[in-house]
Amino acid sequence: MIELRHVTKKYEEGIHAVNDISLHILPGEFVFIVGDSGSGKSTLIKLLLKELEPTSGRVFVNGKDIGLISHRQIPKFRRNVGVVFQNFRLLEDRNVYENVAFALRVVEAPRSRIKKRVPLMLSLVGLAAKYRSLPKQLSGGEQQRVAIARALINEPKILLADEPTGNLDAANAWEIMKLLEEINQKGTTVVVVTHNMDIVRAMNKRVITIQKGTVVEDKKGRGEFNQYISV
Repeated sequence: MIELRHVTKKYEEGIHAVNDISLHILPGEFVFIVGDSGSGKSTLIKLLLKELEPTSGRVFVNGKDIGLISHRQIPKFRRNVGVVFQNFRLLEDRNVYENVAFALRVVEAPRSRIKKRVPLMLSLVGLAAKYRSLPKQLSGGEQQRVAIARALINEPKILLADEPTGNLDAANAWEIMKLLEEINQKGTTVVVVTHNMDIVRAMNKRVITIQKGTVVEDKKGRGEFNQYISV
């Protein structure tokens, strides 16, 4: 599903944000990517989204060498990769329904598909009753759920979550992680970048640790969600 072959990203200042990383993520896996601030986690996500080009090496997503994808093809490529960010990135002047529908409108989906898919996704994330609410009327956890629904609306094979609980309190953070696990169990490959080691330890998933742009540990988990630790 995701493969990096000897990928390096070097910035003009001579800094290696990613340094000769090779890894595989299989279809249906749930993987955490962890590391200190500045370790290269966010650069890795940008490489997978083709927001950055590697200095050397090759990146494969959904079986495609994305280095061969032209600029015109990038929007189509990204439809198969859902993304969730720490700061939600919702449209503040549109309600929940329209925020989720927006991702279908930009790909010119038929109105019938929008009317069918949006309620299904809002039901999945537990927000069917709040479809008319504006983002400012929602809690942080609810806003992140809207962002997840929007990321999944085009049925991507991969969901990338960059610090999805970073702006949430502990209770909402756990709820979002439970939701991501449910999404993974339905077949979506989930990759989560996080610094929250309490969540990482509790969920028992595969953990890739990055330090100074290099993978220093790749540890398989048991795939069991432990009982919540105290928060």
